[in-house]
Amino acid sequence: LNTPIDRNKIAYFDTESSQFDFYKQIGKIKTFALRDNLPSNIYAFSTREDSPKTIRKMVEQFLIDNQDCSIVVIDGFLDLCLNYNDEKETRLLTNWFKRITKQYNILLIGVLHLGKGSNETLGHLGSNTDRWAQSTLLVEKIKETRQFVLKPKFLRSSDDFEPIALMSFDGKFQQVPFEQPNIENFKKSKK
Repeated sequence: LNTPIDRNKIAYFDTESSQFDFYKQIGKIKTFALRDNLPSNIYAFSTREDSPKTIRKMVEQFLIDNQDCSIVVIDGFLDLCLNYNDEKETRLLTNWFKRITKQYNILLIGVLHLGKGSNETLGHLGSNTDRWAQSTLLVEKIKETRQFVLKPKFLRSSDDFEPIALMSFDGKFQQVPFEQPNIENFKKSKK
């Protein structure tokens, strides 16, 4: 990501992970970024124990106090509401997303896990974010090829792009050509 020069702060709110997993995730970020330390412009917060309302207040207070922040990452959106199937609550949350992105002029990147066994987002929250997001990208871990793959699902105002694949070589991630997994060969190798 490239930030505006005068607005280079990035905020990362992890709403799901235990403390151990939060720091493990920070380690993954450093590994993916090919760095030994977290850049000084990235601010990371663990909010697992906080209520949806409190987490939203923390995000907004950070934006008020740090007007040089241009990117907010929230992992994950499900923890910003009590019931991801409640039509009213999830619409209000979606309206909050739209308001803070406009009011604070930020890029909001959110993680919303898919239902088990499907490529569909969960509940009314998933439907709302699919409907009003500028872009929806799928991130898949493909065991057969040992790749992490980023694919476009929906891009409102840009062209599609070919899937981007990353693989780890001795703990360092590199972009590699995307390989569609050959499921038949994978099944044979498991026997």
